[in-house]
Amino acid sequence: MSQENDENPLSFNEDLVKKYPRSNRRLSLAVARYGLNAELNPEEGLTVHISPYGIQFRVTEDYEEGDLLKIHINMPDYWERKQRFVDYSRIDTPGNFKILAKVVSTEDVGKRGKKKIVLCRTVNMDEIDEQVLKAFLQEG
Repeated sequence: MSQENDENPLSFNEDLVKKYPRSNRRLSLAVARYGLNAELNPEEGLTVHISPYGIQFRVTEDYEEGDLLKIHINMPDYWERKQRFVDYSRIDTPGNFKILAKVVSTEDVGKRGKKKIVLCRTVNMDEIDEQVLKAFLQEG
């Protein structure tokens, strides 16, 4: 049995992203297809909705349903926020966190369909980053 069949597609609903409290906070992001070349050419974008369950964002690239994406989310004061949950220090102060997500749908928006709105479900996120994201969204 393949990995695809083990997942229950009915367990993900776009309302988990769009109706999550304060999910419409705007964050910049960099997105690339997951793979060996993922770091070479990330595309810049902006979130439309974000929750621990998934993310909807606006970009120009067209992603196919099922594509795995590596997404770097830029959050204001990210490291200061994360320090509330961890007991270690770092020399550098990262400004973003990473999410591995699977594309659920891509829609054309705007004139001539140059912009896309991509909806993804979260496949993998660090559990501390998930707490940081939840706290960020609760701040309003």
